[in-house]
Amino acid sequence: MDKLKPVLIPTLVELVKLRAHRSFVEVSSEELAGKLGQSQQAASRHLQELESLGLVERKRAGSKLAVKLTEAGEDAVLAHYSGLKAALNGSTKEIDFVGKVFAGLGEGAYYIGLEGYKKQFTKILGFEPYLGTLNVKLEGVMVEKKKELRAFDGIRVNGFESGGRTYGGARCFRATVGRPAIPAAVLVIDRTHYDDSVLEVISPKYIRGALKLKNGGPVQIKVDVS
Repeated sequence: MDKLKPVLIPTLVELVKLRAHRSFVEVSSEELAGKLGQSQQAASRHLQELESLGLVERKRAGSKLAVKLTEAGEDAVLAHYSGLKAALNGSTKEIDFVGKVFAGLGEGAYYIGLEGYKKQFTKILGFEPYLGTLNVKLEGVMVEKKKELRAFDGIRVNGFESGGRTYGGARCFRATVGRPAIPAAVLVIDRTHYDDSVLEVISPKYIRGALKLKNGGPVQIKVDVS
């Protein structure tokens, strides 16, 4: 995606105020222009640019257009929010999560074991991950923290092709799990079955065994975003 122009950020923020990050909302360029203190032409142009960047979707709703932020658009707003929050309160270095362990889809061991991923994890994290992920269910404010986490850059893991199949990329963040603290990394995967109510964690150790975790039991994860 091309770099987001600062002039487009107020339009995204205004759309969030209209709850367009939740669902399609009807809004005309005239109405949006009035809220932003811009000309109708400028508001219309900004919507077109945001759509071309993949940050909003638009569809016709009678005489008006209905607009909705895409996931990328929501991430852009969260990144702007995180930057303001860091500037006001000092740089955020760590995000703390508390959730409940649950049994995943059983695909973690397969994907973590692929050479295309394993070599990258070993190089960028300094450890070879245990074949499997710890899956943690988040609720309430913790889900909002996961959305905030997506706004940070993290460490990039590149996608690759193998055996005629394409595997997507991800970002990872150094982390620790439980007490005593076990070194780990939280994954933010480009394409995943899970939404923001789930954290996927890798570690050089079998975390469940080391901390004697059971499904439904609580676990704490500290994520480094510095």
